Amino acid sequence: MTIETVQSVILQNQKKLSPNFDVTIRDLQMTEIPRKASVVIGIRRCGKSTFVRSALAEIAAKKKLPQDRICWLDFSDDRLAFLMETEPGIIADAYYTLFPENHNKKVYFFFDEIQLVKNWALFVNRLQNTETCSVFISGSSARLLSREIATELGARTFSWELYPFSFREYLRAGALVTKNDILANPDKVAARFKQYLKNGGFPELLYIKKEAEKIAYLQHLTLDVIVRDVALRYQIQDLVTLRILVLLLFSQMAKLTTVNKLKQRLAGRHFKISNEWISKYLDYLEDAFLLFPVEILSANSAVRAVNPKKIYCIDHALAAASDMHVFENTGALIENMVFVQFKRKGIPVHYYKTKTNYEIDFITGEKKDIAIYQVCVTLQDEETRKREIRAIEHACEELHCSVAVIITLEERETLRRKNCTIRVVRLRDWLLQ
Repeated sequence: MTIETVQSVILQNQKKLSPNFDVTIRDLQMTEIPRKASVVIGIRRCGKSTFVRSALAEIAAKKKLPQDRICWLDFSDDRLAFLMETEPGIIADAYYTLFPENHNKKVYFFFDEIQLVKNWALFVNRLQNTETCSVFISGSSARLLSREIATELGARTFSWELYPFSFREYLRAGALVTKNDILANPDKVAARFKQYLKNGGFPELLYIKKEAEKIAYLQHLTLDVIVRDVALRYQIQDLVTLRILVLLLFSQMAKLTTVNKLKQRLAGRHFKISNEWISKYLDYLEDAFLLFPVEILSANSAVRAVNPKKIYCIDHALAAASDMHVFENTGALIENMVFVQFKRKGIPVHYYKTKTNYEIDFITGEKKDIAIYQVCVTLQDEETRKREIRAIEHACEELHCSVAVIITLEERETLRRKNCTIRVVRLRDWLLQ
């Protein structure tokens, strides 16, 4: 393999920058940051490569860039496999030998699966230091997750997090694009929401018709993350224990748990593992965008550390595919959907325990900007209604908050209480806000 191989791939890719299939526009807006590489991170199969290609094609169209000002390489291409052992400087040499006149012009580089290339970070830094360019990077390996980027590229990068489809994106993929489309087709929106609740937001599931194949896809994806993004990356030998831990965490979705409880449940299945290693595995799984812990609301870090954490998954259907008991728990599914929507918007959340031990699912903001959210399937049951409202009233009093939200599957109303106003909103409406 030679420099001519790289040149051939560059020239071929310049003619097919726009994907040759219908692309759903994502809500994430990626902005060029001067002198920083734009890196799109997220769980496998959430659409990172397609997103970056589409964004670059849009930039090219807006700026009327000629093809020769774009260099796009996908390093999973078998023709470029030799770059795993070769210094990546050959990439810049190949491009600028083809287009020497572009040394003084802004060139847009897009590198997909760049973690497969030897010394890729050094190459990207040198490229930004020596040439006039913008660099866009995406990839699936744990090497391209947040901690690795900070280590490899330092301050020369800006990360953008992409998630599986939001409900708005899911509607968009089903041809309900504009606000008017949504308002004019309430039955279609309701039907699509039922599908979203059942199947989740991974884009490729839209092309899989059989339910059994969808479940198999999600199960294989989970295993892929466990093996390739966690076990291989961190050289974990005990893959069985790691996988059982993930399944336990899926079963705990939207519930409170502790490292000690997880250790006990693993011991009950004859798996011996220390608290320290469970904590490490939890960190690895979070960095791989699979599972996320939510801490109790407290200004005291020691209080946050010793209290149980609530566990959420990157996609509710992903957890349900590996544990059917999760699928039967609609409350956990919709609470997870609410968490991921906060996460997608970059809004930090905590849970809260009132002095009378009532639990609030989500608290956002701080001090005067605190917002209170409860999530439940329905308020039609009188006991449930009393419990949820009572918890909110206590929390509003303690946190000096006058407005709270209860997110349900179908109900909508406004409740006036002595110390607060409670808005009851329908989940699919809230997800479209």
